[in-house]
Amino acid sequence: MANAKQLMYYRGFPLIRSGNMIYYGSGGDEYAAMLTIKGTKVIGDREVPNKIMVQLIPTQGFGDPSKKALKGEFTGFYEALDTAHMWLVDTLFA
Repeated sequence: MANAKQLMYYRGFPLIRSGNMIYYGSGGDEYAAMLTIKGTKVIGDREVPNKIMVQLIPTQGFGDPSKKALKGEFTGFYEALDTAHMWLVDTLFA
């Protein structure tokens, strides 16, 4: 299985990228974060995400209607991913 794809993890949750969308969290949990890359910038010879919209979304059905939807735009991938992690942990383990 040398060609099997491996998931990347950040702080214990998987990251899955599809085009300009990055899903952060487990499909078995009630909520996951969706990061949408809105803009990029070039650093050296690489194009890196710069403007990112983060949304907390239910993974199945409509989720708990008493929980407020979280959404925000961030500059820099680390800031967006770290915020997604905080929102996800607060929602799943609060």
